[in-house]
Order: sequence, then C-alpha cells, then structure tokens
Amino acid sequence: MKHLLPVTVAILVSPYCCAQQFTPDSSRVVGLSEVVVSANRIREQKKDIPQQIDVLTARQLRLHNPATMADALQNSGWVFVQKSQQGGGSPVLRGFEANKVLLVVDGVRLNNAIYRAGHLQNILSVDANSLERVEILNGAGAVPYGSDALGGVVSLYTKSPRLADSTGFTVHTTNLLRYATAAREKTAHTDFSLGWGRWASFTSLTATDFDDLRKGRNGLSDYPGFGEVKQYVARQHGQDVVVANDEPNRQKFSGYRQLDLVQKVLFQPRAGQRHLLNLQLSATSRVPRFDRLQTYRNGALRWAEWSYGPQQRLLASYQLELTRSSGLFDVLRLTPAVQAVAESRLVREFGKERRDENTEKVRVLSTNLDLFKNIGRHELRYGAELTHNKVRSLGEGVNVVTGTVVPIATRYPNGATYATAGVYAAHHWEINEHLILSDGLRYSGVRTKAAFDPRFFDTQYRAVNQRSSSLDGNVGLVALLPAGLRLSGLVATGFRNPNVDDINKTFEQTNGTLIVPNPGLQPERVVNYEAQLSETIQDRLLVSVTGFYTNLRDALVVRPFPTPDGQTTATYNGRTYTTVATVNTGQARIQGVSARTQLALPAHLRLDGTLTYTQGRDLTADVPLDHIAPVYGRAALTYQHRRVTAEGAVLFNGRKRVSEYSPSGEDNLPQATPAGALGWSTLNLRTSYQLTPRWAVQAGLENLLDTSYRVFASGISASGRNLFVTVRFER
Repeated sequence: MKHLLPVTVAILVSPYCCAQQFTPDSSRVVGLSEVVVSANRIREQKKDIPQQIDVLTARQLRLHNPATMADALQNSGWVFVQKSQQGGGSPVLRGFEANKVLLVVDGVRLNNAIYRAGHLQNILSVDANSLERVEILNGAGAVPYGSDALGGVVSLYTKSPRLADSTGFTVHTTNLLRYATAAREKTAHTDFSLGWGRWASFTSLTATDFDDLRKGRNGLSDYPGFGEVKQYVARQHGQDVVVANDEPNRQKFSGYRQLDLVQKVLFQPRAGQRHLLNLQLSATSRVPRFDRLQTYRNGALRWAEWSYGPQQRLLASYQLELTRSSGLFDVLRLTPAVQAVAESRLVREFGKERRDENTEKVRVLSTNLDLFKNIGRHELRYGAELTHNKVRSLGEGVNVVTGTVVPIATRYPNGATYATAGVYAAHHWEINEHLILSDGLRYSGVRTKAAFDPRFFDTQYRAVNQRSSSLDGNVGLVALLPAGLRLSGLVATGFRNPNVDDINKTFEQTNGTLIVPNPGLQPERVVNYEAQLSETIQDRLLVSVTGFYTNLRDALVVRPFPTPDGQTTATYNGRTYTTVATVNTGQARIQGVSARTQLALPAHLRLDGTLTYTQGRDLTADVPLDHIAPVYGRAALTYQHRRVTAEGAVLFNGRKRVSEYSPSGEDNLPQATPAGALGWSTLNLRTSYQLTPRWAVQAGLENLLDTSYRVFASGISASGRNLFVTVRFER
C-alpha cells in the first residue's frame, strides 16, 4: 500500500464525478446539480435523490476516447472491471458482478435468461462512441427495475435524433479514426443526425479491429516472467503443435473484431407527442478466451481452441412518449422491445479432432410502461414491466479433419423459457425546502420452465416449472442543510430471481466438476443501507462520502450437490464427474465506503478524485465473499481553455492477498501471482486540440511507465504502454 499513499493524499483534495455535457469550461464544478434519469426512470435533479449515482457524460467519453465500453467504465475510476480476455469486461458494483448488476440501454434491460454468475463480456455490445451519457446507479434498484439490480444499474443512453429549428433542416455529423499501439487497434466511426420539423434520424456506425494485446514490460521483479506467453498452440499440416512465442509480452490469440450499428428515427407530429424507433446491432468475430488458451494440465497446454464464437446482439424498440397534463399522468412513456442474442463456445482439446460447439440463441420480448404525475409538492412515478425469454440451446461436435458433425450435450435445455412481470410505484415528497422524502414499492413475479433431454444427462426429473415472487421497497430522506451541506440516507431491498443459467445449466467446470441442474432454487435477496454526506461550494468544490452496508441472504453459490438418486458423481459426455450445483446458502455481508471529490482551481484547472473500498464475507461459511474488489480509484488533473483540453490521471488498485480470496474459485486465484493480486497504479496522459471549428486531433499515452500488472480476478494482463492518436471531424 505504500505506493498508494501519494494517490490517496491527492484524492483528499480532488474532485467529484462529472461535468455537464454542454458546460463550456471543464474547470467548473457541476456535481449534484446534474439531471439524471436512471434513479426513477424520469428526469430529476441528482441532489434530490438519496441513492449514489455517478454520471459519465459525452464530453468525458470524448476526452477518454475508450476502445470499449468496459474501458470507459474502468477509466472513470467509479467501477471495477474484470477481464478474462481482451474482448471482455465485467463491471463490479459494491461487490456484485455479472448477473447481479443490471445493464440497461435506452430504457431496455440487457440482462437475459442466460446471464451467468461468473464474469460477463456483454457490456462490450454497447458502442461507447454512440453514447451521450452513462449513469451508474449504485446499490439495490429493485423498485424501478425489478430483478438483477443487487449491486446497481449501469444505464447507457445512446445519442438521440435532433429535430430542426426554424431553419427547416439540420445536419450534424461526428467522424473519427483512431489507432492505438498496444493492441494495434484500428477504429473507424461515423454518426450523423438529419433533422426536419417533425422527423429526425440518427445513424451511428463503428468498426474496430484489435490485434493481440501487448502487456507491460516493467515491474513484478519478485515474479519475473509472470503473465508472459512463452508458447501457444498452432495448427500445422493438420496437427496441433506447440510453438515458442518470439514476443512473450504479446498475448497471443487475444485479438478480435467488432461492428456496431445504431439507427434511430424520431417522429413528432405535435408538441407533447413523440414516436421513436430504435434499432441496434452489435456483432463480433470469434473472441478467443485468452485465459483458457494459456491453461496448462500436467505441464502442457490443455486447449487447442477455446473461444466465444461470433456473438450478436440485435435490439429493436419503439417508444411512445406523451407529455401532457391529465388526471393520470403528466408524462407517459411506453417502450415495447424485442432482442435477439446469439453466442457460442467453441472448444477443442489439444490433439483431439472434435471441436465442441455449443450455441445459445435467446429471444427477448419486453414492454415497459412508465408514468409520472406531479401533484403539488408530491411527485408520483408508477408503471409496469413484462418480459419473456426463450432459449434455444444447440450442441454439435465437429470433426475438424473430416467435417463430420454429431450431436452433443447442450448447455441449457432447448426451448427453456423465463418470464417476468412487475408493477411499481414510487413517491417523491418535497416536505419543505430542506427535506425531501423518497419511497417506493414493487411487486414482481417470475416463472421458469424447462424440459431436459435425457440423451445426454439422464436424471430422475424431466422438467422444471418454477414460480416465485418478491415484494421490494425503498425509503430515503435527503436533508439540504445550510452552507452547502447535504445529508442523505436510504434503505432499499432487492432480489435476483434464479434464471435459466442458474437452474438448468449442465456444464463442465475447469476444476473437473460438473454443474448439474437444481430446480429447487429460490431468489437471493439483499437489504441495502447507505448514507451520504456532501459539501458543495457552487462552481468551486464538491466533496462527497458514501457509506454502505448490504445484507445478502439466500445467496446463490456453487456447492457439492448429489443427483436426485443420491449419487455424488454423474456420467456426462462419456466421462465421470463429481457433481456440483448452484444452491441457496445462508447470509453474507458487504460493506464499504466511496468518496468523490471535485475541485475547481485557477488557470482553467480542475482536480477530480474517486476512492472505493469494499469488504465482503460469507457469514454462513465464515470465508471471504467472491467478487470483492480491492481498494481502487482515480485521481486526475484536467486543463481546458480555448482550443486545448489536457488531462493527467492516475488509475490504481490496491492489493488482494491470497487469504482474502474466496474459496469458491470465482476470483481466479490460479491466474494471480503466488502472493495474490498485487497493487498497481498507472499514469495516463490525454490531450485534445481543436484545429478548426470542425477538425480536432487527440492523442494519449496510457500506462506511461509500461507497468506490468493484472487486475484482480482477471485472466489476461492489462495493456502495456499504449499510444493512441485520433482524428475527429464534426459539423
């Protein structure tokens, strides 16, 4: 921790989250005066909300110039991100990860029936270049969002079409070309908005090509060679061979390609009525699972192939928005949507001719109805949500020599369904000019149905038909005190219903056990307590400290599990395995503190800082809880004046000792050093120069000292020194 002391000192005098999107000078402090949407699905001032919310604006995204959405979250310093491969990124909020963090894009939930509990890469299916803002709601969010929002909600908002003003027609376009050295990344992006009096269109297209990622060269003197790729498997003359890597810092087979498209069409026939069609497509090439390709067994590389097959996310939504005063609402928003998600796993052991190909296709239908009504000092938000997931799961064994195809076990029961329904009401009361009360309730029901195929895994049960329900609520109070002080408190409950992945998955784990279905699962639940104290000096200073405590019960964890006939082993794909399953266990505790500061300085300078500490423990087993990140944060100094914007930032993580790892295996201890995850910090420089009103050049140097490090629980080393150059054209 010694090397973190200077950073920690800097944070004590540094800034809070973000500047308003159209603020002309970055040295101005905006802080709690921002308008946010994610807390109650309606626009409201952040200072009125008792829950901690971080906001990443379009201007911050532009300056950070991230390669992926996962990088955008990590570079903010507010979110911890785990990676198992370069084409990955699993956000962690308050000790919760993967299917316990809800992802939402343009008001539509991305979490589906097969979101798993380990580590996810689905955040990458949203293009950072297409966004106008990101809101990170920390803590339980069950009232507005229902299941899955245990650790929080990441709400992503893509850019909107712009109607013309009195001139009758407008055109706005943003274009960029980016090259970065660490992964030899090449990115091309264009978006344009066409606006008329009643019609408007927005189109965004981004294509990215990542080569193999180069790790840092310096540091880790106590563990020389850690993270180096000394050899890899190649296919030569129809045979698998092990090849020596002549560039060991280049992480072989970590590159991939991605294409993202957003198309929106807006029709506003009259004031107070809007119709919006929203189409999104994200598609990748095969994404190699780097950590698996570097897995050794008996001193030799185990896998010849291990990749996620080409992945695709297609979303189509329609939104009707009515803004007029009536007895039932002042604002009504109806959002039906359909999503089609396809992903696969392509796995072949070294020396074997059969490649196992498991493909999952999920169709998601959803409808959200949200209404807002203002009655004097009272504001009422209420609505309903319906979702229906259908899972198609296919399994094929493909002989890479002869092309012969045979059926193999599917990962999930083919045709499984997962459906949810919920209604909610939230109330906001401005008691007086100093006190604001917020409260809300939601009732949710969930049903899961699946039938098992006895050809591959024969059990005493043939089907699952599970129902569950949950009643959740929150109550919070905000006190706006004299001299810019603000005090808030919140109690909120949340739940996550077991989905198809939890209940019905059959899958071989890397430790040699077999996960089998468990139809008896019940929802896991949390009660979250948080309090926040902040001090604001308008346009100059914001200091905010939030403490949180979460009680988790009936947590879903993997444990030894006998089959229905009492056996502790099972035969699967011709092999015998010890059986495990996802089960409900007792209680766990998560607690921590986070700080955000923002300070405007003379000479067009601003200091920003974040710091988050989390501690979690499984109280039933009396062991550390998984997914608990070490202390992490960011400190940055930003300069903006006229044509120049420049930033120097330190991003850092603390140490995670072996004794602090969860025994569940989710924290990937074998991928860490013998001492666990080591603390690290990187120095990052970014600048932007506006050549003309339309042309701009950006450049940056990330990980300036070329530090070699691996983020806690990650299976791939982070980028080494990375020089990027971007050319932008806007009009």
